[in-house]
Amino acid sequence: MGPVRAHRCLRRAGACHLKAVVRRYAKSDWLDLGLTALAEGGPAALTIDALCQRAGKTKGSFYAHFVGVEAYLIALAEHWRERNTREIVELTQSDGQPDARLLLLDQMALRLDSRVEQGMRRLAVADAAVMRVCNAVDHERIAHLAELYRLSGRFDDQDARSLARLEYAAFVGFQQIETGTGAAGAAESYRLFLKLIGKI
Repeated sequence: MGPVRAHRCLRRAGACHLKAVVRRYAKSDWLDLGLTALAEGGPAALTIDALCQRAGKTKGSFYAHFVGVEAYLIALAEHWRERNTREIVELTQSDGQPDARLLLLDQMALRLDSRVEQGMRRLAVADAAVMRVCNAVDHERIAHLAELYRLSGRFDDQDARSLARLEYAAFVGFQQIETGTGAAGAAESYRLFLKLIGKI
């Protein structure tokens, strides 16, 4: 009986150990997963079933954080806004010369995953709440870029905003049009645009 009891204790201890090391899937995990799914599979990859299968989690884990797929999509759009806009704005608002901050902004923009940017805009076509987030992101990005141009001392308010709109339209446009060269081609086209306007 002794060895049997010991074996059972070891099994219980092992189960307790496994339970302890399995981390609960947090809300941020679901949102990070969603951006990856959006990049790899587009909006069609954002169903609850597809997300749970990708995460290896049950629907109960999903519903512990989101009341439904619509709430998830809004949270995902806000997560994208925070990661791909507000964090970048914050980093390029730090002390330093405006031209250096403009260069840093361009470098960070070129490192964004264009598949996520494309996917979010495709999602916005079918979801009004996501569209509102996309519109807010566009306004925030243009306003920040215009402010950096104005601070450079080379442009007045109107010209700074016009140049910011032009540059941002190129940034978004190269991501959305199909050139046959993929994300790398879009980034290279935008880099060439920056070179033509004398930024790099």
